[in-house]
Amino acid sequence: MGLIIPGSWVRAPPAPLPWPAAPAHRDDHERVSFTHDVTVPAPPAQLIATLTDESFVREALAALGAEVREVSVEGTTSTARYTVPTQGIPEAFAKFVGDRVELLDVRTWTAAGDGATGTVVVTSKLFGRDVRLEGERRVTVAGAGSRIDSTGTSKVDAPFVGRKAEGAVDQLAVVVLRKEAESLQRRLGG
Repeated sequence: MGLIIPGSWVRAPPAPLPWPAAPAHRDDHERVSFTHDVTVPAPPAQLIATLTDESFVREALAALGAEVREVSVEGTTSTARYTVPTQGIPEAFAKFVGDRVELLDVRTWTAAGDGATGTVVVTSKLFGRDVRLEGERRVTVAGAGSRIDSTGTSKVDAPFVGRKAEGAVDQLAVVVLRKEAESLQRRLGG
């Protein structure tokens, strides 16, 4: 409440606070990033053809222990709906999530010079809240093979636990990329 100036009914502005004011807005869901890089024994064109081959998508999902609901490939875009086991996620979340989680995974590749670029969008619901992982992938020539550089961020719309859940999602994303890399090595002869 401001001070009343003697002889007036007008209030004076409040005195400044003795400490700095808090920021007007703080994003409690700052993004946590993940990265993964791998070199595979195939040139970029063969690698992209493999990554967009329906049988390979199914093979990579099987390596995850996924139960595939559907897979489709149109040109250089693959779409997969599947469930994966939640073992390995932090115990704090496991009791809320259950044994499996359903994911929608859309990956699109575009030729870029001698290589390619890709986008990945994976969505799900955890705790009844939206989960979204967005990634970028870049394929470049690496000797007789290709290098895939993957980066991404996750967003979990869950008050209080969002950041921790995002960290868990990021860890799982790296597991998925490692399993995909193992499947690529098997398929392409590495």
